[in-house]
Amino acid sequence: VDPSVDCWRSVTLLLLKEFGVGDDDLQKPIQLQVNKRGMRPAGGGEVFLHCPTVKSVRSVRMLDEGMVKRVRGIAYSANTPPHMTSRMVDGARGVLNKLLADVYIFTDHMSGAKAGHSPGYGMALIGESTTGSRIYTESSCSGSGKSKASADAEREREELQLVPETVGENTAKMLLEEIKRGGYVDGSHQSLALTLCAMSSQDEISQLRMGPLTPHGVETLRLIQEFFKVKFKIAPEQQSRTLFLSCIGAGITNHVKAMN
Repeated sequence: VDPSVDCWRSVTLLLLKEFGVGDDDLQKPIQLQVNKRGMRPAGGGEVFLHCPTVKSVRSVRMLDEGMVKRVRGIAYSANTPPHMTSRMVDGARGVLNKLLADVYIFTDHMSGAKAGHSPGYGMALIGESTTGSRIYTESSCSGSGKSKASADAEREREELQLVPETVGENTAKMLLEEIKRGGYVDGSHQSLALTLCAMSSQDEISQLRMGPLTPHGVETLRLIQEFFKVKFKIAPEQQSRTLFLSCIGAGITNHVKAMN
C-alpha cells in the first residue's frame, strides 16, 4: 500500500530532513497540510505540499534505532459518525498501554465538503525512539461513495466487517511487529532511504541499518545498481537479525539556476 498523507506528514518529511532536504534556514521550511481527507475508492482528498529545492543530498549515518520511548498517532474519519475515531483510539490503547504509558492519539473527523467522496475511517501510529527514528504503520476501512468508480467487491465487504475497535487493535499490533523487525526506518521507507543514500555525496560513506528487506526494497537495490551504478555493502547481524547497509553515493547534484 502506498504511504498515506499522514505517513508523509509525520515520518517521510522528517526522513527527508535527515538528508538535508528542507534543512536550510534561509528557505521556507518543508510542510504538508491536509485540506480535505479523501477515502478509497472515490477519493476527493486535497493536500498542500511545500518542498524547497536542494543542490545535493548529504550523506547520513543512521545505525542506532534506539528504544521506543513514546507512541503518537491519529485516528481519522470522513463522512462517518464522529465517535468512530474515539473507538479506534480505545482499541489501540488496549494493546499499547500494556507495554508503554506514553501513548497519545489525536482524532481528526471531517464531514461535508472537507471529507471527499467516500466514507471511511482509519488510524496511523508512529513509534518514536530515543535516537529520533520513527516507525510507522497504518490501517483503514472504507466503503463505496458517491462516485461510480469500481472497486473489488469482495475486499470491500471484508473491510466493512472491521469495526473501529478492530482497526485500532490491528494497527497497534502491526506497529509492534514493525518494531520487532528492527532498523532505523520501517519497511515502507526502505526504498526512499536507499535511493537517497545512492544519490548522496561521494565525499562520505552513507550508512544505514534496516530490518529484513521487503520485496520492494530488494527491487530498489537492483534499480539503483542499474541506473546509478552504486552498489551497497550489506552486512547482516545475527543477534538482532538486522542489516547494515553502506555505500558511496553517486554525487547527484542540482545545477538548475533561478531565472530573474
